Amino acid sequence: MTRLSIFKAIIFGGVAGAWAVNVWAADVMMPIKAPAAAANAPTVCTNPWNFITTKCQLTWYGITVYGAMDMGGGWQSHGASSHDTFPAPASNYILKMNKFPMWSLAPNAMSQSGVGAKGTKPIGGDFSFVFDWRAGFIPTSFQLANGPGSLRSNIGVPLDQQTTNADSSKAGQWYNDVGYVGISSPSYGTLTLFRQNSLTLDGVIAYDPVAASPAFSPLGFSGITCGVGDSEDCRYSTSMKYLVEAGQFRAAGLWQFGGYGQNNGSNGAYQIQAGAEPMVWMALATRFCRSCGPAPDMPSPTTWT
Repeated sequence: MTRLSIFKAIIFGGVAGAWAVNVWAADVMMPIKAPAAAANAPTVCTNPWNFITTKCQLTWYGITVYGAMDMGGGWQSHGASSHDTFPAPASNYILKMNKFPMWSLAPNAMSQSGVGAKGTKPIGGDFSFVFDWRAGFIPTSFQLANGPGSLRSNIGVPLDQQTTNADSSKAGQWYNDVGYVGISSPSYGTLTLFRQNSLTLDGVIAYDPVAASPAFSPLGFSGITCGVGDSEDCRYSTSMKYLVEAGQFRAAGLWQFGGYGQNNGSNGAYQIQAGAEPMVWMALATRFCRSCGPAPDMPSPTTWT
């Protein structure tokens, strides 16, 4: 994958906005949620300086072009030279190629650098059409994140000369992070199709105290958890995903309906998930605990955040 690939991805994101008139790898993206109410929508940028100095968004007719670049540096007692396409180029945890102390750049240490476009368009009632596309890249090389590519380029290289390399669900695709479309409703939930996070990846990001940071979280650097033992399954390219919330309770289901030939890490998969906000569990525990003291004052569900 060449530098041209990432530039094509960036151009694609810009055009979209204007038209709107195994086991390792920083596999990060927040779970899909129903669109926020218009009253909570962020400010739209009015000029280039406004974009640089504030948190405004580049939005046209409901489509937002967005991105992030994560760059840093650091010292490692047992480091390895960075690879141009490995999703987390600095080897933040001890792998087979780690060797001597070294100072190095540390791109994508807190999160995956990327560029994308997302949108929400009302289509009637409280239903909206939604989509999100994002490509992760390496800020030191401007190449698309490609774990398998890092493995391939180190074939036959002596271990003490290898750069960082390991497998990943990001394999140089122009949609290597996500690429889905769907329908969303505050009342009936969100149904999306095509490339999206596994529910286990959503859970890692939601519950990891450092949001799956590749440099500071073993869960963020390793794909063992989000891929249920196999990093290639942290994302599914041909899948259907449904999320719904009812008060403080939530549920989700995912079905991978394609196989290896459709750029998936397996020939089929399904997942289910359920959860609730902390106040629900506190209230239930207090109700069924006979020896507990009086229930603490709790905010009403409408004010809990």
